[in-house]
Amino acid sequence: MIAKIWLAGLMVVSGAFGASAQQADPHTLYESACAKCHAAHAGDFVFESLMMTGDGLVGQTTGLPVASFLASGHGRISAAEAEVLARHFTSIHEGGQLFQQKCYVCHQRAVLLSQLKLIERDGQLTGRYSGRDIADFLIDHGRLTPEEVPVIVERLTTNLPPEAVQ
Repeated sequence: MIAKIWLAGLMVVSGAFGASAQQADPHTLYESACAKCHAAHAGDFVFESLMMTGDGLVGQTTGLPVASFLASGHGRISAAEAEVLARHFTSIHEGGQLFQQKCYVCHQRAVLLSQLKLIERDGQLTGRYSGRDIADFLIDHGRLTPEEVPVIVERLTTNLPPEAVQ
C-alpha cells in the first residue's frame, strides 16, 4: 500500500514539475499510456506480445517494429516517450524472465524492489539501508548461478529512479 501511495506521489510530482521524457519513469509511463489496452505491467506485455527479430522488437501479431510503431503516435505518446518505452521494452526482453522465475516469489515486482530498497553508489548497486554490494550479495542469494547475477543486477539497476544514483 505504501509503495502504491509513493508511486502515485511520484507521478503527481513528475507531472507538476513537467518531467521530461528523458527522466520519465518508464513504468509509470507504460501504466498510464499503455496498460489501459495492454497487460497491466510492461514485463507481461513484452513476453506476451513482442518478439525479437533482426529488426529488434516487433509485435507478434503485426510484425511491425515496436520503436517505429510507438514513434508513429500509437498510444498518443510523444516521440521522446516512445524512445523511453522502446528502450524499456528492449531492456526487459534482454533480461529475460529470470527475475520472475527466481526472485518474484519473494520480491514481487523488480521496479518496487529497486525503487524502495536499492541505490547506486559509486557505480555499484547497493542495498539502500544495509550498504551491501548487491552483486556480491546475490552470489549466495536467490538460487542464482554466477552467470545470472549480472543479469539481475542490470535488471535492478535499470529500474532505479534517477535520484537513487549517487
